[in-house]
Amino acid sequence: WHARRIAQPVPALPSLVAMGADKIDVTALTLGLSLIGVIALLKVFKPNGPINPSIQKDCEKCVTSMAIPDLEELKKPDGKLVMCRCWRSKKFPYCDGAHAAHNAATGDNVGPLIIKASK
Repeated sequence: WHARRIAQPVPALPSLVAMGADKIDVTALTLGLSLIGVIALLKVFKPNGPINPSIQKDCEKCVTSMAIPDLEELKKPDGKLVMCRCWRSKKFPYCDGAHAAHNAATGDNVGPLIIKASK
């Protein structure tokens, strides 16, 4: 025993039918261009992923501690510590200038933290 489905009439779209072919074409074109615009905006404003691409990825929160000998650099004439803030330095936590390539590629303006001895 099989139940028979009773075909239900599909409701017409009177507003689209009443519009006429020209107005439907304009509406479809407008919707299509709007969709393309939204997709383009999502591509432009899409985040580039995590800030930290590769440093200490095995820990829940990356924390860097400085030892006292590192601060001895500040005692030298013109002594300073140049610390990475872009997370792309191969000498992390020290800056190696990798932020320049990052800034050129992304339009960002990140630079290092420079610690100098007071005089």
